[in-house]
Amino acid sequence: MNTRRGVTRALRPYTIDLRSALGSRRRGRIDASRLPVAVAEQSPDSAELITPYVQEIRLIAELAANDLRGRLLRDRRALVAGIHSGAVAVVTQYEVRRSPSPALLDRWGRSVAEWRTAAAHCRTRAETVTGCANLRLAHYWDAVWQRQAGGDRTARVRPPAWLPGEVTLDADWQNPDAWLTAAPGSDSALTAALHVLDRGYTAGPGRTAA
Repeated sequence: MNTRRGVTRALRPYTIDLRSALGSRRRGRIDASRLPVAVAEQSPDSAELITPYVQEIRLIAELAANDLRGRLLRDRRALVAGIHSGAVAVVTQYEVRRSPSPALLDRWGRSVAEWRTAAAHCRTRAETVTGCANLRLAHYWDAVWQRQAGGDRTARVRPPAWLPGEVTLDADWQNPDAWLTAAPGSDSALTAALHVLDRGYTAGPGRTAA
């Protein structure tokens, strides 16, 4: 399977181009007269500013990010399966037998590193999606702001930080290791093995490295 081509095809509907930018601005001009409030007087956190268009953009971005995560897990399923099976061996060697095996841990650690690299690349693509979504929202709110300002030229420029409905990735994107487990944070072999790997296990008194 050509993963790069598949992901590019998946991202295409969520990118920003002249047509989508013009569409966002046109929708903003339409909504400007429908909004029951003057946007310039509102906090960007105001619930009144989460219009149907803002909800639509946020939903599209969320679906796109979830699609990227799903594709990662599907395309790397062999790697994920290997990480799970290797975790059992690591836990058995380190937590049950109490006999560290640097060679075993290093082999398994390379698989985990490959997963984390792939997940970081996926997060970069997801950040591109959210960036495009926020750019669409910026075009939309620029148009709303300018239409409501009318002839008041001093009020026609939207403050850059004022972006109601701004899209961000959820916290799970900062911990892709949790995607490997059915129940993130559970006391599983995988969780225990990751703890061994990340704390840099060293042999203690009476323990020998195999």
